Amino acid sequence: MRRKEDNQMQPVVYLIGIGMGGPDQLTGQAVDCLKRAQAVMGAERMLESVEDLTEGRPVLAAYRPSDMVQWLSSFDWEEAALVLSGDTGFYSGAEAAGRAFAREGWDVEYIPGISSLSYFCARLGKSWQNVRPLSRHGRELDLTANVRRYKSCFVILGEPGEAGDLCRELVAAGLGNVTVWAGENFSYENERITWNMTPAELIMEDEARPFGGLCCMLIENPGAQEEVLYPDLWLEDSDFIRGNVPMTKDLVRRTILGLLRIGGRAVCYDIGSGTGSVAVEMGRQIRRQCGEGRVYAIEKNEEALNLTEANGRKFHGDWPGFCIVEGEAPEAMENLEPPTHAFIGGSAGRFREIVDRLVRANPQVRIVASAITLETAGEILACMRDYGFKEARIVQAGFSEAQAVGSVHMLRGNNPIFLAVMQDPDGELEDIEWQDL
Repeated sequence: MRRKEDNQMQPVVYLIGIGMGGPDQLTGQAVDCLKRAQAVMGAERMLESVEDLTEGRPVLAAYRPSDMVQWLSSFDWEEAALVLSGDTGFYSGAEAAGRAFAREGWDVEYIPGISSLSYFCARLGKSWQNVRPLSRHGRELDLTANVRRYKSCFVILGEPGEAGDLCRELVAAGLGNVTVWAGENFSYENERITWNMTPAELIMEDEARPFGGLCCMLIENPGAQEEVLYPDLWLEDSDFIRGNVPMTKDLVRRTILGLLRIGGRAVCYDIGSGTGSVAVEMGRQIRRQCGEGRVYAIEKNEEALNLTEANGRKFHGDWPGFCIVEGEAPEAMENLEPPTHAFIGGSAGRFREIVDRLVRANPQVRIVASAITLETAGEILACMRDYGFKEARIVQAGFSEAQAVGSVHMLRGNNPIFLAVMQDPDGELEDIEWQDL
């Protein structure tokens, strides 16, 4: 029991990290708290690891905090313990359990343990202060984006056979030259670690002797982006699969992406995707930040859809965050998740309807639109005035590139284009003066 400021006694629950589960993994503090606890909870495997310290006391095998709260509320106690694998601060159930116990007015104390990351790196003789910690245990993870960006990644797996599947993802993404280590059943008698393998070699190892669910991997990529002094941030026009569909040119794409300001959790619409060049770069922006965002490429033209799909597969492989939507906006947007960012590259004369649907789906959506005709630019200006966007900008961009003509160079001009940014509509709709644009 803990004494509160009003001099009343308050029950306390110890959230105890027990390390990997072996008998020598408990810290002295963890042992002391378990000896004092009048009730002990945890998953069955965790309880088996500490059964010598819980003999003669009530024990509950459970995963869900709600079950634990109900059980503890059914009898009197002063000190209780919840045992959890690894460390309480590293991909642990301690956070959710701690919130549930605190809501009951019980005091909560976290007792740290040895994490799988620190244990594995110690067994490999490696430091871990620069390792990117990740988990695929019950959560989505864009592994290849992380491996491309970070030199060293540690990942917790959750299902049998997942080690081989993960290596197949790496090979399919062109990352077959990275080095992988895999380990399972840490601290137990049947502990197993494989050293310095390529993904292909680990696939063969897994096929001969499958890894189970309690598996972790360390992946090192010496060519990771964080090691590159001059990374390739943008794609060139020649990188894309081309057809007879117009494509937004490279310098314009870069300006559009800069105006959009895409974060890692962004939900992006590319409306009138054409070849998919902007949608592809949207996805690259998200994945470069190792985010969990998503891109919806919306297009009604069959040839353009095929090109968008081909370019999406070329640059993003099987990444589930690149979604192709066939149909005409705004109807094709109806069942999609609300956007945070949208680029309107083609509106087929329905610009206002599209903007209206975007703003209704998310009033804070950030919209960038392009126009090559004065009529479309006029539609954009009318929307800016009618919606009273607090951020409303329109610029005219023209890029010219030097081209060799014999012994001299001349500028080859591209068609000028209008680019507009709109965000945060004003409910009271005030006029936007021309000089403010």
